[in-house]
Amino acid sequence: DLSALNNSGTDDQVLSLSGNVLTLEDGGTVDLSSYLDNTDDQTVTDFSLDASSNILTLSLEDGNTKTVDLSALNNSGTDDQVLSLSGNVLTLEDGGTVDLSSYLDNTDDQTVTDFSL
Repeated sequence: DLSALNNSGTDDQVLSLSGNVLTLEDGGTVDLSSYLDNTDDQTVTDFSLDASSNILTLSLEDGNTKTVDLSALNNSGTDDQVLSLSGNVLTLEDGGTVDLSSYLDNTDDQTVTDFSL
């Protein structure tokens, strides 16, 4: 006898979520705020950077301390060059130039066609 499986006794409803509140179509809500585990609403009370080790230390209001190793960001991928400008041409120390003439917007290159005194 499979009559117990004829969907009687089911509660087919649409659920919607707004912020942290789950609402059932036929009424009723559930506040899910207490189930959030991704909240870490703390204030950083102090921070320091050890330049020799590139370690950033953050002190949090609850007394915990967190550290972050920033070594991977130390001059990685930089292109430290001297730039020089001659006329409208920008030259890079390690090679390459950029002609900036087309970016000039202060030119007044006009020809006088008629002049009288």
